[in-house]
Amino acid sequence: FLKAMIAAGFKLPAKNILISIGPASQKVEFAQYAQTLAEMGYQLYATKQTAQFLKAHARVESLIVVNKPFIKREPNALTMLKAGKLDLVINVPDSMDSQALSDGFELRRAAVDSGTSLLVDVKTAILVIQSLHRKYTRERSGKEFFSLQSWQEYCEPRESVQRGPLRD
Repeated sequence: FLKAMIAAGFKLPAKNILISIGPASQKVEFAQYAQTLAEMGYQLYATKQTAQFLKAHARVESLIVVNKPFIKREPNALTMLKAGKLDLVINVPDSMDSQALSDGFELRRAAVDSGTSLLVDVKTAILVIQSLHRKYTRERSGKEFFSLQSWQEYCEPRESVQRGPLRD
């Protein structure tokens, strides 16, 4: 899954991830994966409501609260994106009321404009986190996660007998 995402242009997060999840049911579904991200060493940022929920239910204490785009106080998600301080934005929209739509739109638009990877579906975000965790676990145990081989190495059978020197 992770290789497919990368092939489609997704950039793996290096350090900083912003989480903003609207619906409460999806916050519940996502909570354990926020904890997984924190355990892997990512610095998590979240909007106020999401941060309150994750601190209470996922026990993610290292979470930093950021303000939504239309709140003109720092730290602000919009200025962090423009400054290139975020590597991934997970923004799952809430209902379609006008304020949430505007904040969410601004956040998603800024992520796209800054070239930051963006996930807008909680199921996709969970799959990405599970894949990142698998990569993290394999690399910590000394195993290679990405193996690069040429097409011929995949298709051609390996020769088991080495050839000797040529004779006349």
